[in-house]
Amino acid sequence: LLVSLNNIQTKNSMITGFHNQIQNTIKKGIDDPNISSIIIYGEGNFFCAGGDLNSLKKRRDMSIPERLETLEQLNSTISFIRECPKPTIAAVEGGAAGAGVSLAMACDFLIMSENAFFSLAYVKIGLTPDGGVTKLLAEVLPKQVLSEMALLGDKVFAIRLNQLGMINILSNKGASKAEAIAFASKFDNSPSNSIKRIKYLNREAYKNSF
Repeated sequence: LLVSLNNIQTKNSMITGFHNQIQNTIKKGIDDPNISSIIIYGEGNFFCAGGDLNSLKKRRDMSIPERLETLEQLNSTISFIRECPKPTIAAVEGGAAGAGVSLAMACDFLIMSENAFFSLAYVKIGLTPDGGVTKLLAEVLPKQVLSEMALLGDKVFAIRLNQLGMINILSNKGASKAEAIAFASKFDNSPSNSIKRIKYLNREAYKNSF
């Protein structure tokens, strides 16, 4: 299943309705026995710019319960993807920022073009990382690199992330989607129950004792 993030004007930011749409789309792939894996990619040569800043400004006028509800929409999407019983693949072209990094890191596999980047620039506008991104990154990055990303908010490019072992495939510019489709073929005719159980074990492994 190819899940296209298609809001090019805002670099595929998470505008109103985003979370319901992406969860409903992925659920169709989960329920379809002919679908063996799910690829998430962005149109317009960019993966996802994260939360819509115009919507974030409106939060100032919301009550605390209303603010928590909007946060839970993001958190539910990230958890939904992370707990998906089928293999998920993020094909990152251009870049991912803020909650877009959470979206990519929630997937089982990461394919990035050589010019792409991750950016946690929350601190630059006085915000705190959300969407479970610090947990997701802490599972794969040294503490010093996580501190650099979260406390400085500078871009970290795919070539460096690849050197740190975060990326499954470092693709040529413009080729991440094609590489993801080719990679997804590895799961054709895969044993779905086994895949589901292995994914569960992998998620639990970060907190399980021996």
